[in-house]
Amino acid sequence: MSEIFIVRLQFSRQEPAIWLAHLDMMRTFERSIRRAGLPICWSQGYNPRPQMTFALPISVGLATAGDCLDLSLAQDLEPSYVMTQLNHFLPAGFAILAARRAAPSKASLMSLVRAADYRLETPGLAEAVARLAPTQPLVVKKFSKGKRVDVDIRPLIEKIQLQGPDCLEMRVKAGSSANLRPDLFLKALETYGDLPAQAAADCAVTRLALILDSPGPEAVGP
Repeated sequence: MSEIFIVRLQFSRQEPAIWLAHLDMMRTFERSIRRAGLPICWSQGYNPRPQMTFALPISVGLATAGDCLDLSLAQDLEPSYVMTQLNHFLPAGFAILAARRAAPSKASLMSLVRAADYRLETPGLAEAVARLAPTQPLVVKKFSKGKRVDVDIRPLIEKIQLQGPDCLEMRVKAGSSANLRPDLFLKALETYGDLPAQAAADCAVTRLALILDSPGPEAVGP
């Protein structure tokens, strides 16, 4: 069996790329990898796919400042070369910020994600957060396995830091076992903090960093 070399990339996604759905973004990276001539490994079977793994899916409209992606390569290339080549062929809105070698592991990159940092910007955020009682349950409705269920998102919030009247940064649980999407937090602010629905809908959201266990805590972000 041929040796596989893992390069872990840190990338950002800004306008206009934030309007791509996650599958479209994956296809964009696939095309850019092919155009860059990188020796990507391919899966086996009837429908082989390039072996690349995103740490956490990205919703439409969400910007990122430090997400990560693992590429499995058939050659041991310098990470700086991989970064330069991809930046040359990625479309507007994407940028590779850093690259490094990562040891092959049985654990997938997605399974290592334990938390995420976000920045939210919209009018009235500080006032809405101030209306939340410190231990108040924040029950919102979400779709799970085709059903609409009530879920208390309070245990999923690790910290909130106000950055001004219209901006906050927060750390929430993320990954395959527990994950809080920013839109659910905004729903909670509408319900319990009287945040206007239009302000919630217009909120600019940036995922600042992902926090990984690999094997010790590791932050991927600016």
